[in-house]
Amino acid sequence: MGSFIASVLGFALGLLLLPAMIRGVRVKGMGAALRAGLVVGILSALLGKILVALLTLVFLLPIVLTGPIGVFVVQGLVNAVLLGITARLVDGIEFERTRTVVWAAFALTLLQTAAKLLV
Repeated sequence: MGSFIASVLGFALGLLLLPAMIRGVRVKGMGAALRAGLVVGILSALLGKILVALLTLVFLLPIVLTGPIGVFVVQGLVNAVLLGITARLVDGIEFERTRTVVWAAFALTLLQTAAKLLV
């Protein structure tokens, strides 16, 4: 449970930083970021493993050939799907384009990877 709360808070913090890094991302306050973190956490628990398995099957050869970079790309794509769903469910989180969601997802994936290495 502590890991889930840390993940939600980390995602919310990362989401608050995104508008400064990526044009086209709008987050209307900490409340919206926390709600989005909670929704992504729940979606990740429900859909995350399934999406990772499906995308791993689709991109098996690139993952094998590129190693950790391939795993990072698959996780980024999973985060993009989860972030896109979350943006539709949570008021206060907006992305101008699909491309913006993908860039935001990869930035959050990079943040997650760095946080996991530090902990």
